[in-house]
Amino acid sequence: MPADLVRLDLARFTARDLEKIGALARKLALMHRWYRSERVRRADADEIRVYSGDRSNTPYACYRIARRGDGSYSLADHRSGREIAAARAIDPVIEAIPGDFFYAGARREG
Repeated sequence: MPADLVRLDLARFTARDLEKIGALARKLALMHRWYRSERVRRADADEIRVYSGDRSNTPYACYRIARRGDGSYSLADHRSGREIAAARAIDPVIEAIPGDFFYAGARREG
């Protein structure tokens, strides 16, 4: 690579991506569920772990939304590590978050 070119870091979430993930917090507040997130930078991806739950006996839900080095996105179950969705845009990944994230007692697919 020539010295005067700068390699783009496609593994970072954009400001618009962060707004869309932040909208999850607002949605869950309206649904009377708690929400927490944490951002983790890895060498190959930027990752946001999202957690939600309520005061029932149902365990909280936890998923990882990642932006990879090639600019693509993925959604994975944080506990099992199983990939749930992958896409070139963040919207299909957010839409693929299973029902247990939003509703207590909802069944997980897969």
